[in-house]
Amino acid sequence: MSYGIIEEKIENESIDMSHHLSAPQWELHSEYPGFDSPAYQADLQRIASCIEQLSTAAPALAGPNALSEAQQMAVLQKEADLLLYNLSSYAYLSRSTDSKNAPARTALDRLRKLGVKLTQSLQPLQQFVLRSTDEVFAEFLAHPELSDSQFYYTHQREKASTLLPLEHENLLSGLRLDGHHAWGHLYSNLTGSIEHEIEIDGEKEVVGVAYLLSLLSSKESHLRQLAYENLNTVFTTHQETCAAILNALAGWRLEMCKRRSAIQPVDFLSEPLHSNRMQRGTLNTMIEMSREHRGLGQKMLKLQARLLNKTQVDPWDGQAPAPDLGEKKPPLPFEDAMDIIVKAFNEVDPSMGEFARMMQTNQWIDAADLPHKTPGAFCAGFPKSRTPRVLMTYMGTASNLTTLAHELGHAFHSWVMRDMPLRETRYPMCLAETASTFAETVVRHYLLREAKTPEEKLSILWEEVSAIPRFLINLPVRYEFERQFYEAREHNSFSADEFKTLMADTWTDWHGDSMSAPDDMFWATKLHFYMAERSFYNFPYTFGYLFSQGIYAQKEKLGDQFFGFYTELLRDTGRMQVEALVQKHFQLPLDTPVFWQQCVHILEQYAADFEGLLTELKL
Repeated sequence: MSYGIIEEKIENESIDMSHHLSAPQWELHSEYPGFDSPAYQADLQRIASCIEQLSTAAPALAGPNALSEAQQMAVLQKEADLLLYNLSSYAYLSRSTDSKNAPARTALDRLRKLGVKLTQSLQPLQQFVLRSTDEVFAEFLAHPELSDSQFYYTHQREKASTLLPLEHENLLSGLRLDGHHAWGHLYSNLTGSIEHEIEIDGEKEVVGVAYLLSLLSSKESHLRQLAYENLNTVFTTHQETCAAILNALAGWRLEMCKRRSAIQPVDFLSEPLHSNRMQRGTLNTMIEMSREHRGLGQKMLKLQARLLNKTQVDPWDGQAPAPDLGEKKPPLPFEDAMDIIVKAFNEVDPSMGEFARMMQTNQWIDAADLPHKTPGAFCAGFPKSRTPRVLMTYMGTASNLTTLAHELGHAFHSWVMRDMPLRETRYPMCLAETASTFAETVVRHYLLREAKTPEEKLSILWEEVSAIPRFLINLPVRYEFERQFYEAREHNSFSADEFKTLMADTWTDWHGDSMSAPDDMFWATKLHFYMAERSFYNFPYTFGYLFSQGIYAQKEKLGDQFFGFYTELLRDTGRMQVEALVQKHFQLPLDTPVFWQQCVHILEQYAADFEGLLTELKL
C-alpha cells in the first residue's frame, strides 16, 4: 500500500554504537499537533460517526432501495478508511520514535478496536457487493463517487465463493484481536521481554533479542557467532512456546480454509496469493526458477567465504557486511549520504533527485539515534496530505546508505501516485519492493562508477551479491519450510524437534555445501513466521527483488524514455494484477520462465563482476 505502513522492514540493521552522528528527526505536527489536538479528536469522532451511520444503514440493504444504500455506504467507507489510515499512521509514527510514548500506545490500541468495529459495520456491504449479479455490480459502480473503485471491488469479488454468512463474518472479525492475533502478540511480547546475559571482551552485560539480532550484522565474525549461538540458546529455552504459537496460527488458518471451501476449495496459499494479486502459476514458476538457479546463490556464498577467509560461510554470516579492504573509512555524515543519493537519483531523472532533497528539506526523514526508537527501517505516510515519512537509525555505515536509499525509493513510489484516487494507490506486498530495491540498485551503480579502486568496487558489489543468496535461497527456504509445514499441519501438530528437522532439511536442500551447517532454529528466531496478519511473508520479497532487477535492465534499453516507463509502471501497481502489469509493460507472461530468466541474467552479471574483482585482487 502506498500509505499506512509499508510492509517491508530492513531487518537487523547494523548499528555501530561507537559513532553518534548528527541526523534529522521528522516533523509530524503539520498532520496533527498532538493526540489531544482538535484536528486529531475531530477525525477520531468522525470515524465513530461513520461507523454508526454504516451500522444504521445496513438493514436497508435487504430492502427495495438496496442499491442506492450500498452506494452511499461505499462512499462513506472511503472517508472512514482514509481517516483510520491517517490516524493510525500518526499514532504508529509517534510510537516508533519513542516506544515508551504512552499516549501513542493508547491511541494505537483504541484505533485497532475501531478498525474491528469498522470492519464489522462494512460486512453487510461486502456481502451485498460480493453476492450481487454482474448487472447490479455494474450499476453499483456507476455512482460518480465510485468511479475509482472498479479494480478495488472487482478484486474483492474474486473471493465471493469463500464468503461466510454475515453473522459468522462478524464473529470472526470480533475474535481477531483476542483470537489468532493474540498468538502473534504473544511472540512479540516474548521476544520483547527476554533478557539474556552475554560476555563481550570480558565484560558481561544483559541484552535483549533485538540487540543480539543487530550483532548478526557486525563486521567481527566472533561477535556474529556469539549472537547466533546465544540466540539459539535463548530460543531453545522457549522452543515449546514458539512451537505452540506456530501450530495455533496454522491451525486457525487451516480451519478457516475448510470453512470457506463450501463452494470451491480454499487452501493455505489462496489468501496470500489473493492479497498479492498473483496467480498460482506465477508463484510456482518463480519458485521453480529460484530452485533451478540456487547454484548461483550457492556460488556467491562460496565466493564470500573466500573474502571472509573461510572454507565455508557459517550460518551466522548471512548478514555479514563486507570485510575491510584497504584503508578503513570514517562514518559517512548524513548530509553526505543524502548528496550521494540525490546525485544517483538525478541520473534517472532530475525530478527523482529533487524529490529526495525535498524529503530532507521538509523534515520527512527521521534518522536520529534515539534511546527508545523502533529498530529497523520503514516508510509510511499520511493519506490526507499525501506526504510520506521515512524512519531509520543512521550511523554512517555503507549499509545505512543503502537503507536510506531503499526507504526513499518506497517514498518515491507513493509520491508519483499522490494525484491518483487513494483506492488506486494500494499496491500489494510483492510490488511494494519494486521502487525501493530499484533505488538501492541505482545508488550502488552510481557508487561503482565513482569508485577509485578495485577494493572500493568489491566492497560495493558485496552488498549486490549478498542479495543473490538472500532472495534465491534464503527466502525460498522460508517459503518451502512454511509450505511443507502447512501441508503436514492438516493432519497433526509439530513438536519443536520436528520443526528443527524440517528447517534443517529444507535449509540443506537449498544451500547444498555452500554453508557449514543449517540454521535449524531459524523457524523460532525469524519474526516473519509469527505474523498473525498474514502468512507466507516470504515469496513476495523474491518477486519484488527479481522484478526490480528486470526494471533496472530497461534503463539502458530505453534511454531517455525510461523514466516515463518507470513512473507509469509504478502508477499501475495499485490498479492491476501483477500478471496484467508485467504483460502491459514488458509484454511477457509470468507463468513461463522467459521473464524470470531475464531477471536472473542480470544477477549472473553481478556475480561475474564480483568474481572478476576477487581474481584481480588475488583474493
